[in-house]
Amino acid sequence: MKPYYEENGIVIYNADCRELLPSLPKVDLVLTDPPYGIGFVHHAKNIPHATRFSEIPVIGDDVAFDPAFLLNSGRHLILWGANHYADKLPASPGWLVWDKREDVGSKDMGDCELAWSSFGGSVRKFDHLWDGFNKRSERGIPRVHPTQKPIALMKWCMVQAPDACSAILDPFMGSGTTLRAAKDLGRKAIGIEIEERYCEIAVKRLSQQVLDFERAEAVA
Repeated sequence: MKPYYEENGIVIYNADCRELLPSLPKVDLVLTDPPYGIGFVHHAKNIPHATRFSEIPVIGDDVAFDPAFLLNSGRHLILWGANHYADKLPASPGWLVWDKREDVGSKDMGDCELAWSSFGGSVRKFDHLWDGFNKRSERGIPRVHPTQKPIALMKWCMVQAPDACSAILDPFMGSGTTLRAAKDLGRKAIGIEIEERYCEIAVKRLSQQVLDFERAEAVA
């Protein structure tokens, strides 16, 4: 299949990852935030700055998610939202925790998000405020996807693997956060996204220069 985009070791495919993955080589790290199977729809009618996502569903989130097809696609895996489908994953002590509220108090949405990792070890926590306009990084830059995560979080994830991971795969790429993080860290990456509009957004994000506040948040 011809890539939607390819430049400097970063490749994007506009495709269904379940169909494309069997033809791709095994990578060092699969790092992704898949649909959790919870029917998530951002209800933000009373939040003026977030109404762009109101009633926008996450494609594929209306059915239970089974991660089995991902388990052999990389030497290491980090799967966000795995608390929603943990019964379908092997046991692992190496969960990752993202505290996105820090000390600002609880909100209607969750205070933390969890990721399952395949490499065991201890539970690790990343503190990084991400609450509308009130966020530690990417300040002044609007989100472009209803479940978008910070670039700094994905950089942190990449350095949690037990050995160097030079090739990254995100089969549920969304707006391209994982690929942007990989580019900033000088790593190769493949992203797969079923919605073309997000492929276009990801390409635009990849073309932007690394901003000063992103450098400040980089995890070496």
